[in-house]
Amino acid sequence: MNLLASLTRPEYIFRPAQIVRRVKCQFKPSTAHYETVCLPWGLPIRVEPKEELGALIRRLGVYDLHACEYISRLVDPGDFAVDVGANIGQMTSLMAVRAGPSGEVWAIEPHPVPFAELEYNTTVWNQDSGSAPIRAHRSALSDHSGVAKLVVPLSSGGNHMLAFLADGSRASSPDEHYEVQLRSLDELVGERRGIDFLKVDVEGHERQVLEGSRRLLASGRVRDILFEELQTPPTSVTKFLESVGFAVFRAAGTVSGPTPRAIDSAADSLVHGPPNFIATRDSQRFLRRMAGRGWTALRNCGHAHHPAGGNAVL
Repeated sequence: MNLLASLTRPEYIFRPAQIVRRVKCQFKPSTAHYETVCLPWGLPIRVEPKEELGALIRRLGVYDLHACEYISRLVDPGDFAVDVGANIGQMTSLMAVRAGPSGEVWAIEPHPVPFAELEYNTTVWNQDSGSAPIRAHRSALSDHSGVAKLVVPLSSGGNHMLAFLADGSRASSPDEHYEVQLRSLDELVGERRGIDFLKVDVEGHERQVLEGSRRLLASGRVRDILFEELQTPPTSVTKFLESVGFAVFRAAGTVSGPTPRAIDSAADSLVHGPPNFIATRDSQRFLRRMAGRGWTALRNCGHAHHPAGGNAVL
């Protein structure tokens, strides 16, 4: 893809200043181990420019705009939001901004390398009086408690987003492994308040995470779920969610904004974007929130940028 064609994206059209940053990234690669980037909603995030996620945030200003937009429109002030598979916390920070100081956010990440950056970033964000307090958990969610191996494929090239929980056939593979603690979301949350917004991105382990949330789901204590699904619906995940009372939509979008689709829509194959889906207990609220055009996630919420060390990309 040539540079001109790549600039016809909402990340650039709705934030023209990002074009200048993109050109700088194109012609002046970073040599720093860390850089601090100001996210569109006003909070800083420390990234590794040579790692895949860090490079994307540095170049685009935001990673996975579609998912961020659905978070931005669905998380309300005072909400309790949980980010399962938080990585370094970009989407965690958006949840915290939208939930505000009366809300609460939990970020769950098992991989020790991005978790160290998640801890660093959340320490900075927790100093922001306009955001919800964030609690970081280093664990992997599943349908049971115990210990498992997190596999980092040798072919990943250091891309932390490709790590996954091993099954029997991969547990003894030559790939890099980390021993991680397994917990269920039911166990982690206990009898406290319900979850208003839940994001699950765990590289194919989504069904097990949801199975470990049966008590929460059966009691109606989860309102909205954003999840990744690499297979074409209906899948075991979408059928499970529908069986416990959720309506499921494809979290798609065009250049002009979000365009949610029914998962059995004939037009679904024509919609571009990451394989994200939304499950909701309140379809009317969901569709009402998605009605406006534009990208709310690309608007600064009035947060001041406070560089957190490294070389700031402003």
